[in-house]
Amino acid sequence: MRLVGLGLCGLCLMFVGLLAAFEGWYRMTLRELPSLPTPPDATDRLPANLARVYWSLYEPWGSMTVKPMWPWTVAWTVTRPLVSKPSRMDVPPGWTLADAIARRWRPEGSERLLLHERLTLGIWLTRHWTAEELLAFEARRVPLGHGPRDLPEAARHYLGKEAADLTLAEAALLVTMNDDPQWRKHPECFIDRLQPRRDGRLRRMRMTGLLTPEEEAEARAWPVALSAQGARACNPCPACFVP
Repeated sequence: MRLVGLGLCGLCLMFVGLLAAFEGWYRMTLRELPSLPTPPDATDRLPANLARVYWSLYEPWGSMTVKPMWPWTVAWTVTRPLVSKPSRMDVPPGWTLADAIARRWRPEGSERLLLHERLTLGIWLTRHWTAEELLAFEARRVPLGHGPRDLPEAARHYLGKEAADLTLAEAALLVTMNDDPQWRKHPECFIDRLQPRRDGRLRRMRMTGLLTPEEEAEARAWPVALSAQGARACNPCPACFVP
């Protein structure tokens, strides 16, 4: 019995040592990064409807919260499939969005981050930024269509509204436009294909708790339409001839 206790104690010490080593690696790599992104101002944060839908594009969770990636969080994420054999490997809420930002982040005067630097930045983002800050930062760095540089500008161009005035259905339509790389460049050319994709996103949001059944039904009843300016953007373009 004493040997068993000593063995368990040794395993615990090894586990703690691995956690400490991981944290040390993280801190060392963080110091080597040329710079860190600055969180957006509160005035740049996405309105509630657009934030809810944009969150669903990255995170399959009902709550817009970011779980910090501490060493034990990483250990549990990696070892959980070995213990409980889930149908898929779930990552903590917020990690997919943080990793997407880290993938695109390029410090001024530097090349794109290497894999270990990207992982370090993603971890740092989950520890220091809120869901609203992550969403605002990412939404302002994804161009959409012919000219608009971010989602708020795309809302004015394609829907003729400020982002704060979008209904849930319009927010879902805007995010659906942004979902596909080809549609992202020419959303007005695929207007007839957007409604099924928009309604599918609304359904997934309801299933994960981001929408109530009543909100989903009301949003799905909203017609798919672009503003006059957005509808004129296709002059035509090559995407019009894609089957």
